Amino acid sequence: MKVVELRAKMSIESCRRRLARVRCIRDCVTSFKDGLSLPEPLCYVPEEVLYGKAGEGKTGTVQVTVYSRPSLRGRGGKVGEIPCGNDTRIGASGAELSNRDGEWIKLRQPALEQFFPGKNVTEGWVLLHPALSSSDETPTLTRIPQEEDKSKSSTYKELFGTSPPTLSRWEDVVEQVYALKLGQVSKVAPCDEEAVDALRSPPTNWTLEYDEELSRFLFENGDHENESLGSVKQYVESLEVSSYRDEDNSDCLTDGDTETYWESDGSQGQHWIRLKMKRSTIVKKLMIGVEASDDNYTPNRIVVMGGELDSMVKLNDISVNDGFSGDLTVLENMTQHYPYIEIRIKDCKDDGIDTRIHGLKIKSSQDRDLGLNRDFFTPDKLVRYPRLETVDPEKLYRRSLALYRFVSLLDSVMHYMVPKWEFSLGSLNCLEEVKQLLPLSKKRMGLIEMCLKESESPRPSSMPKLYINRRTATEHRTDPTKDPECKHAIFTQIYEGLKPRDKYEKPLNYRWPSKYDQWWECKFLSEGIIDQGGGFRDSLSDLAAELCPCSADAPVALPFFVRSPNQVEDTSNVNRDVYVPNPSCTEFAKYEWIGMLMGACLRGKENLVLDLPAFTWKRLVGEKVTWAQDYISVDSSEVKLLESIESISLDKTSFDQNFGVELTWTTVISNGQTVSLKPLGEDTAVGYEERHEYCRLVRETRMAESTEQENAMRLGLLKVV
Repeated sequence: MKVVELRAKMSIESCRRRLARVRCIRDCVTSFKDGLSLPEPLCYVPEEVLYGKAGEGKTGTVQVTVYSRPSLRGRGGKVGEIPCGNDTRIGASGAELSNRDGEWIKLRQPALEQFFPGKNVTEGWVLLHPALSSSDETPTLTRIPQEEDKSKSSTYKELFGTSPPTLSRWEDVVEQVYALKLGQVSKVAPCDEEAVDALRSPPTNWTLEYDEELSRFLFENGDHENESLGSVKQYVESLEVSSYRDEDNSDCLTDGDTETYWESDGSQGQHWIRLKMKRSTIVKKLMIGVEASDDNYTPNRIVVMGGELDSMVKLNDISVNDGFSGDLTVLENMTQHYPYIEIRIKDCKDDGIDTRIHGLKIKSSQDRDLGLNRDFFTPDKLVRYPRLETVDPEKLYRRSLALYRFVSLLDSVMHYMVPKWEFSLGSLNCLEEVKQLLPLSKKRMGLIEMCLKESESPRPSSMPKLYINRRTATEHRTDPTKDPECKHAIFTQIYEGLKPRDKYEKPLNYRWPSKYDQWWECKFLSEGIIDQGGGFRDSLSDLAAELCPCSADAPVALPFFVRSPNQVEDTSNVNRDVYVPNPSCTEFAKYEWIGMLMGACLRGKENLVLDLPAFTWKRLVGEKVTWAQDYISVDSSEVKLLESIESISLDKTSFDQNFGVELTWTTVISNGQTVSLKPLGEDTAVGYEERHEYCRLVRETRMAESTEQENAMRLGLLKVV
């Protein structure tokens, strides 16, 4: 009975902690959205952390060098050395600081006075982890846990009559403050107020858009850890396999379970495992798990290749001994970093067609990954992020640390909140406000894959066969005026060819497993090509080229998209090659099918190159859009024109001189049509006092010009995704 009660109390405690984290996340979202200081518990930094000599039990002392600044060059001169024995304790602030030299700790003033008596030392830093050290090297100092360490939950301690622990981790402080728990609570260790304030307070004039751009900068310039890679995530950025059967996919290679395995589902001798290695990772040993009882699924000959994908070199060639089971070493003692490593199973025992691999293990001499550091924010990296260019790198560094804390907290309860968690007093739709911060999440890709997996449908019982005439399609693309109904376009040939033939035949739903990599078979008339997947992908490529031609001189073969004003006008805008949905086209069923194709390509990891502006993409996925920030990707000249009209420096005389009677109550939309903003607008000039109303109507009209077309595409996209 006592065991049951204990489990029940532990379960209640875990729920309480989970809810505490959710409450903190809601407060964080409000802070991000409104540009306020972040919650204090999220930014908690202990005032003091104790360090001692690493390598417990080893005799002798080590000399710990103390610097006046966190730098090995320039002004970072040495203050002196501290002899550190087994019983020596050095007090340092809990604030994090990493730069190009490594990870530093800042000694507290009492520690400086203790180890440097009589010296006027105002600041002291110790290099805890040098940047050039290997991850296998043991540091000189290690963090000493407090006597009341949280190795057991507070509930457990209360049950056994002991006092609650003193909390010094920010995660524990979040749970303590937001748990809304009555009765005895744990004590929180004093905080470093200066460090907490540096994490909490946003830079001057900071908004959510700045956080979004900072998240994009961190995502595009940093290394990412993929939780789905399990046991090899420390060394591998991504893992691909040539094929897999049913549930025996690549996840089985890294789940640490020898009972599971990856099983290929392809042609004999064409099976491979491709590893994209993290930067500076040098493989000391690479092993795969094989099992002799797999019979003709057991690999017989394995070739390991390394290098860039287009220039790989052979690193090893292994023959597997008959009857061998266990971890087979396929690569060891490499002396350089290879961006990609590919394990190719050339043949199996007894001429088996497919293979099974029971696991993947890596030992590496990877340089120590210090993660985010202050010197990461250099001008050459920030040049593509205009909002961040003028911000102090120190403030960017601290804000990034706070962002990572928020994302870490979100990851811990992500599977409870997404896709949607509703409760009696509301919902957690607040996460939609910070969607642009989610690329930093380690759980994001796993969550997406899980959602796609759970919503997929079985593959079709038969593959449609399409007869495509590319010669007539080429003629149509050269001169679309000869075929105004676009009957000869590849788009139309595929669309009509996939329609159900009778009322009993169901239309394709495109929610197939990603391994179903050919949706239809192409018979190219007068070409004699047998489609084994290449013809299908050619048809997708041709279809995309008809929708959004890559060449600026090529005519647009289909009516669904038109060149954006940015493409027509001679501007320096970076969005000069984009297309927008045609406001005049009302073939909404075909727009819906385009959306379904987009969703199918997302599921199947196929390519469908549609050059759409950020404004359109955001509308398709339901994100909030603004005129100044997003519509500039469609028509930057119009955005700038309205800015000049509404400028506070524009007086009536200047307005009349610049616009006069030429500015009427009309606007030109993306397809070149002139739209009246009010009755008889073509013949009515805009007055100086009416200019703000005119700009408002233009913004409303332009941003809504393709709403029906975008809604149809979104409907198709959501049917599949």
